[in-house]
Amino acid sequence: MKKKFLAGMAIGLMSLCIAGTASSTVTVVLDPGTTNITTALTGFSTNGAMMDGMGVTAYFQGGGSQTINWASTNSTDGGVTGTGWSLIEQGDTFSGPWTLTASVQISKITIDAGLGNSVFDTTFGGVEGTPGSALGLSFTSATSRDILATYKDAIALSGFAPVGDLYRNLTIDFGNTPFGGAATNVEQLVFNTDTDNLSISGDIQSTPEPATMILLGTGLAGLIAVQRKKTV
Repeated sequence: MKKKFLAGMAIGLMSLCIAGTASSTVTVVLDPGTTNITTALTGFSTNGAMMDGMGVTAYFQGGGSQTINWASTNSTDGGVTGTGWSLIEQGDTFSGPWTLTASVQISKITIDAGLGNSVFDTTFGGVEGTPGSALGLSFTSATSRDILATYKDAIALSGFAPVGDLYRNLTIDFGNTPFGGAATNVEQLVFNTDTDNLSISGDIQSTPEPATMILLGTGLAGLIAVQRKKTV
């Protein structure tokens, strides 16, 4: 694991400001939210064609929203196309670009990776974490905008508390300056963020808070047992 699960639980709600350009700031927030449980990951190499079913919602500046489910477009790429907007991912998510395009004004985009049997794998200090995830990459973009990127709902393997690297949801919030414009003023945002895939399709599930505390208690008991064994 990247760190023992206690380190992940201690992260809590964290934020990190990353320079985009001289006049912009990308702020990344990690919000544990509601813990989601899965059995295992297939591995760390996930591309745009491997996230079918992922839910992407665009929230429009004037009100209303539109949700589209992700679909592959070829053997390595995938995406969604809505009314006046689209989001695509080309190649491996660790290095391949995501591109958001809009000719309508959008206040934020949310992505539920769990619906596509995927999870977001964040940078986590540049070290490995949850077994099967390897290195991750949080939201980065050489943008001229101020953006708030929030990862929410931590992912844990069955029987363990979350480490703090994996999350189910990502929200890209454009704040007071909506993204996109008129049909003659199409705007594009290119960014990177890594994903991993689940080992068993459809087995991800949210865990109520009491169950999360049971997981934490089980993990603590395990650590205590190991420590006692070492001292005997």
